[in-house]
Amino acid sequence: MDVEQRLTRFEHKLDGINDALVSLARIEERVTTILKHNDRIHEQVRELDVRLDALESSSAVHEFSLGKGERLFWLCATVLAGVIASGIVK
Repeated sequence: MDVEQRLTRFEHKLDGINDALVSLARIEERVTTILKHNDRIHEQVRELDVRLDALESSSAVHEFSLGKGERLFWLCATVLAGVIASGIVK
């Protein structure tokens, strides 16, 4: 009887260890899935960062061109106004 009780306790302990191993395997699968998802997100963020850098540089070029164009417009408008004013004064 004493041996049978020990075997029963031993079986219960083995069942507990088996359950723990199954739980660890499930947790490992979840961690693997999360890490893969994290890698995909990291890659998407990196791609978006590259696109943002390209947009910022493109925007800077457009801003520079627009600023020069605006200055040219006002310079021409001032010259035209000066020519008209000088023609009216004479």
